[in-house]
Amino acid sequence: MTDGKIKAGHGLIETLKVYSEPKIAMMLVLGFAAGLPFLLYFSTLGFWLENSDVDVALIGFFSWFGLAYSFKFLWAPIVDRFDPPGFARMFGRRRAWIFVAQIGVAVGLAGIGLSDPTRNLAATALFSFLLAFSSATQDIGIDAWRIEAASNDDEQGPLAAAYQYGYKVGMIIAGGVALFIAEFAGFPIAYIAMAACMITAAIVFSIWDRPTGLKAAGAAGVALLSIGLFSAFGALGELPLSQWAHWLMFGLKWLFIIITGISSVGFLTALVMALMSPGNAQRFHAFDIFKGLLFAIAGIGAIGLVAALIGAAIPALLSVLSIELSKGDVGKIAVYIALAPIIACLILTPLIRRLKPDAPLLTHPALGAFVDFFWRNGWIAVLILLFVSAYRLSDIVMGIMAKPAYSAMGYSAGEVGLMSGIYGVWIVFVGVALAGVSAIKLGLRTSLVIGAVVSVIGNIAFAWLVNQSSDSLFPLFVAITADNIAGGFAGTIFVAYMSTLVNKSFAGTQYAIFSSIYSLGPKLLAGTSGLIVAQHGYSNFFLFAAALGIPAIFLSLFADRWRPQTGTLDG
Repeated sequence: MTDGKIKAGHGLIETLKVYSEPKIAMMLVLGFAAGLPFLLYFSTLGFWLENSDVDVALIGFFSWFGLAYSFKFLWAPIVDRFDPPGFARMFGRRRAWIFVAQIGVAVGLAGIGLSDPTRNLAATALFSFLLAFSSATQDIGIDAWRIEAASNDDEQGPLAAAYQYGYKVGMIIAGGVALFIAEFAGFPIAYIAMAACMITAAIVFSIWDRPTGLKAAGAAGVALLSIGLFSAFGALGELPLSQWAHWLMFGLKWLFIIITGISSVGFLTALVMALMSPGNAQRFHAFDIFKGLLFAIAGIGAIGLVAALIGAAIPALLSVLSIELSKGDVGKIAVYIALAPIIACLILTPLIRRLKPDAPLLTHPALGAFVDFFWRNGWIAVLILLFVSAYRLSDIVMGIMAKPAYSAMGYSAGEVGLMSGIYGVWIVFVGVALAGVSAIKLGLRTSLVIGAVVSVIGNIAFAWLVNQSSDSLFPLFVAITADNIAGGFAGTIFVAYMSTLVNKSFAGTQYAIFSSIYSLGPKLLAGTSGLIVAQHGYSNFFLFAAALGIPAIFLSLFADRWRPQTGTLDG
């Protein structure tokens, strides 16, 4: 890891050089590893289940496993405070947990592929839970590693941008390449191939600090960047362009395909060399590997056993008590449980503020992360939590009604797939790249304000869209471009901001708390979006969603001031 610091105000060349640093390249790989499981669980699996004639109600139940992402703060203290046997000695605590989680993700993906829902739906459900749990655990480790890798707050922007870019490429692979493989070789092969991708990412992260490991990480980063770019130019080539523009897109697409191929060969070569010659890095001892794998296997088995017991016990208990719960009821209960620790801390804030710096509660393995945040920030913590809840509120509430609006306007599935599913995915990269540059040149505070403003503009674009004719793709093009660039920009800056709030002693747990808070409230409110549309129409709904972003603009003007130094009390 380099010690160079990134400061706001660099020229363009210096700004771009930031992304050549080894840890930025490694962040691309980690972003890819985090993004790969997401669609394989939330989208591609649903497509497979539907094609397997699984009842639609059961498909809905599978989404409940995604609550692991909302409750990850419950086991984040373990990731923050304890070392996995074997692997921790080889990699250190953060990397060891990421490696263990990636093994779990790979086993979950392979297990889903081998179980086949048409023959054994219960096994598919079990491996789906393992996939969601392991992916959420990986997120804890990666978020903590990213936060600790930054030399200063301004460096969070480039790291977050690299993470978001890699994440989107992972989603492209999971949502596009996986379906392509499934079409020609079947879903089992597709999921096993994705498991192999995860294992490869895990190996890269395990050797990235070796001399040739850095080259492997760099080559992997170039390959991921190229995949995103050739996907982008391929998508542009599908749009109604002039002949010369079409050939330009075609040429650029194949240029980056060639670059992807060359960098992939370089990656494999550097990877083999890194494994064969560790240099001055920590050598891999057989006994440590054995202990690490034994711990991972035991953990996977324990998670599977707990999931199976819960899966059998909850329906039996509800049946005995004659209780029927809808999906909405479960969602509300999840929100209440997730917010309970925060509410408890708010109630106890006056007592927490009286704690001395050496109070045992501040370093408690389970409670320290919660207590520390309120001890450092006091009542300002309430404003921070309000800002975290409000910043992406308009985007999340609006997003659930976007595709129904396209359909109501009369756009065909093919047109929506082209503009939203292909063009829309890659145009997010523009927002991500702009956010990384903005964080460096303008600083985090100004970038936060810009992100809040463009999020509102993205919603207004949809209010304008639904009043246009569907005879042309141009209105859809404008709205999707505005919204996705805004979402990519605001999402990246927000990740960087939340990363600056945490105490690095509790990096994984505190970031898990923030990521749960910012999504749960908006998701609950988004559940009422259909009622608003039914009563007031799409145009008024999108204007309402835009209005929800106005408090975030105001709060972002002051958000940068709500970050007292770790370990200090400012009255």
